[in-house]
Order: sequence, then C-alpha cells, then structure tokens
Amino acid sequence: MFKTGYEILNQYEALKKTYDYILGKKKEIKDFQAKTNYKSVTFIGCGSSYCLCKSAEVSYKLRSGMPANSIAAGDLLVNFPAYKKLLENTLLIAPSRSGSTSEVVLSVEMAKAELGVPCISIAAKQETKLGEIADLSIEIPWAFDESVCQTRTVTNLYLADLLLIGIMLDDTSLVEELEQAIKAGEEHINRTREIAREVVDNEEWQKVVVLADAEIAGIAEEGALAFNEICQLPSNYYHILDVRHGPMVLINGKTLALVGCSPDNESYQKDLIKDLKAKGAVVVTVSARDASFWDSDYNVEIPRYKNFAVNGVPFILVPQLLSYFKALKAGVNPDEPTGLDPWIKL
Repeated sequence: MFKTGYEILNQYEALKKTYDYILGKKKEIKDFQAKTNYKSVTFIGCGSSYCLCKSAEVSYKLRSGMPANSIAAGDLLVNFPAYKKLLENTLLIAPSRSGSTSEVVLSVEMAKAELGVPCISIAAKQETKLGEIADLSIEIPWAFDESVCQTRTVTNLYLADLLLIGIMLDDTSLVEELEQAIKAGEEHINRTREIAREVVDNEEWQKVVVLADAEIAGIAEEGALAFNEICQLPSNYYHILDVRHGPMVLINGKTLALVGCSPDNESYQKDLIKDLKAKGAVVVTVSARDASFWDSDYNVEIPRYKNFAVNGVPFILVPQLLSYFKALKAGVNPDEPTGLDPWIKL
C-alpha cells in the first residue's frame, strides 16, 4: 500500500490522539487566553492549511460574534503593509504540517516584530521554527504525513482548529460532537471505502467539482485540491448554488460532482443536484440523508450533527479516498506528484 493510502485509512487513530492531547491542554489554552488581549482572530496558512483557515474563520465568527479573518501566508508576507490595520490587536492562529513553511514563519515573525501580536501555532511536528516563535505551541506529530500529499494531517489540523475554537469559546456541544465523529470513524471508513471504489470502478470521470457551504467550505476546497494532487485531475471548489453562476457551462458527462449537503433549505440543493445530473455529471452526496432523498448517484451517509462544522471531519475522507482509488486505477503514484514539494522554503 502507498503511504497515502495508509495515512488516509489510519487517520482516525491520529484523530483520537489529537483530541485527547488538546483536551489535556485545555487549562493551558484557557490561561493563555485569559492573559491575552485581542479583539479579533486571524488564521494564516499556506495551501491545504490555508483552506482549513477559511473554515476556521467562519466557525469562529459564527460562534463568537467576533471579527475573524483568514489570510494566505504568502499574501500576508508580500502585502504586509496593506494588512497592518487588520492585524492590530488580533490573535494569530497558524496551522501547519511542518511548522517550517517559510511564508508562515516569516509572516508571524513580521507580525510579532511590528505589531506585537500573540500567536498560537499548531504543527504536526515537534520543535519547529513556528513553535519556537509562537506564544502557545500545539504539537501533534502523530498526525504528520510522510507522503507529499496531505490527508491525515489535514483532518487532524481541521480537528485541532475546531477544538481550539470550542475550548476558547466554551462550546461544549462542539467539543462533544467532535468526539462522537471520531468514535464513528472506523464504520465511516469501511462504508466510504466501498462507495469510493464503486464510483471509481463503475463511472468514467475526468474532472471534479466539489460543492459545500458555510463552515465546511474551506475543508471542501481542500478536498478539491486533493484531486489535483493525488490523482492529478482538474478539480475546483464552489459554493453549492454558486456553481450555476458560470462553472455550470463546463459540467458534462466527464464530471464528478461531490456535494457536501447542508441540513437547511434542502429543496434548493435538490434542485441543484437535478441540474447537475441533467448536464450528465455523476453526483456523489455526503449528508445525513440517503441517496433516494437527493436523487444522487451515490451518497455517503453520515450522522446528523447539531454543529455543521463537525461534518467536515467525515466529509474530507470522501475526496481523499476517491482521489486515491482514481490514482491507483490510472497508474498514478499518489505519494510522489510531479513538481510538488511537501512544504516550501524560500
């Protein structure tokens, strides 16, 4: 088995460790929060981590009512003067696989030197440069992916972001439901693996659109990136109804549409799925409903959570497995995508 496959299928073991570790740091997190003055939270990252920052931004804003932002670390590094006003009195949160990505490290150093802002780092390695300069360092080395493409690391960083938000905002419901999602992991992997194999073996698709909204939009965008990296097919992310505003013209019989369905206003989503199928797309839904409700071609059923952000944990497994099995079928090595480095050093 390729490293990528192993890391995808073993991610829930790491998720359990991450959950226990971060809950064990609850007092340290709360003590840090109590002594830190900030009026907003800013999440920064690169690539996959930046996608997760987008989800974290929405989760924090919706749950706290406070301002929150997400910025690509490379954008911040190049355009720091333009962002200085936004960064005043903010708390930086920087998720990173390596803790060594130059854009992230240099941006944090600049923000601390010029504005004195505090920083929480989350890294899948120990004793990193990012951890050294952060005011609070969270280290989850069991989540580190040896493969170039991030899978297990992505899910664990997403979990870490949400646990941090849950602890900071005293959102016990979010924290408890994240634990439930982890406990459901083995069954979810077994069910999703079979469905993903069917989609790859029985359908011919050569491009992908990933659709999702709200708190899972960012991790859904990471799902689209997984298809680029792992099976090296063109893929794009859009908000669910936004796909009608231009991208629909490119959807055809060679398109796989992966939809992370929302529990609200389902009729609008059902109409959209009908439109996608009319264009010839193979539609895979991920939801607490079954395939017959959506009239989708395939459905990965997940538990119904009160906190929609929790759906992101089981959702991301679906594009990871689909892209992995597609790579195997196409004879593509998922561990070594041409021209891609595991992290960037400038």
